[in-house]
Amino acid sequence: MNYSVFSMQVVLELQGPDDSTYQELHKIIRSAPERSNYARMHDFYGRVCSTLRRQSDRFEMGVWDYWDDANRAPKDFQDWVDGLQGKEARSEPAPEDGTPRYLACTLALLLQNGSTSDQRLGSHCDITEAKLWKKDTFNHLLKGPRLLNFLHVKSDVVYLLPGDDPACGLTKSDLSGQNFHYLRQLT
Repeated sequence: MNYSVFSMQVVLELQGPDDSTYQELHKIIRSAPERSNYARMHDFYGRVCSTLRRQSDRFEMGVWDYWDDANRAPKDFQDWVDGLQGKEARSEPAPEDGTPRYLACTLALLLQNGSTSDQRLGSHCDITEAKLWKKDTFNHLLKGPRLLNFLHVKSDVVYLLPGDDPACGLTKSDLSGQNFHYLRQLT
């Protein structure tokens, strides 16, 4: 079977250790449903995306991709899954220096290539080059998972940095390092 992939990562400044967006995303992700229930997966992604959309004016950096290339999609998806293995995560809090800390929320979906869900999402991701790195575009793209029938989703991943400890928020130095070289500044 051939696959397509949709992936997105957005970065927002944490508004202190009790940042309500971080807390809400953390709670939603920790309560993720079993993969076998497509309706619950649809609701889960709807809640994650809705939470992020409400904060799209806070997006500072991000990246997104949609590939319907059967050779590229599985590898691209695996690259996002590998992010879960901690290569991007901070294992200890950065020394407190008064500088901002950031959260990064990532989602990736591996879909049946050519399915109705894939076709809908592909059309939804048809963005002109001039708008690729706009906050409004990311807000628009976060409506995409609501278009899906999760029967067509082969695999998915969502993760939040920092994980369980908001004190491990990312620093500007982290975000400008090799592990985040792919991020774009959003306007």
